[in-house]
Amino acid sequence: MYLSNKTIKEYIESGKIKVTGDIQIESIGISMHLGNELLIPRPYQVIDSKNPIEIEYLKYNLEQAPYVLKPNEFVLGSTKEIVFTDKDIITMIDGRSTYARLGMSIHISAMVLDGLPFNEESSVLEIKNMGNFNILLHQFERVGTYVFAQLSTSIEGKKESPYINQNGVTPPKF
Repeated sequence: MYLSNKTIKEYIESGKIKVTGDIQIESIGISMHLGNELLIPRPYQVIDSKNPIEIEYLKYNLEQAPYVLKPNEFVLGSTKEIVFTDKDIITMIDGRSTYARLGMSIHISAMVLDGLPFNEESSVLEIKNMGNFNILLHQFERVGTYVFAQLSTSIEGKKESPYINQNGVTPPKF
């Protein structure tokens, strides 16, 4: 069951959901904002998950200037917010319709943030411009919504992940 704004507010007050910064509760979630840094992959690297190498990125600081995301370009970003939930709540990312209508996605396949019931984390955004427009990415602009759902029972056990307690833009780890 997805949580409404009323339930989200109650869960924030009780501590079941924790979000850093200025919280903007929407009808079905909490506003998500782009952080201050991007990782731009160096093009044409060969990636082999069986024999991983360190992927080369250029760091881009959005505090200096907005970034021009060109058609068909892919970058990694992260959220300004750091989120934590109880183990009976799952968190998902939903991109803004306005950006989708321009051809931009903020998540390619990792919609469910399965590490949040275990750690306080910022969320890494897989930003892809599939459209025909140059799109300016600004520090702290609203890019999506955190959506929450109630699980039937609490998750058991611990989460084993190379991304535990990630803070900021984190590249893939094999």
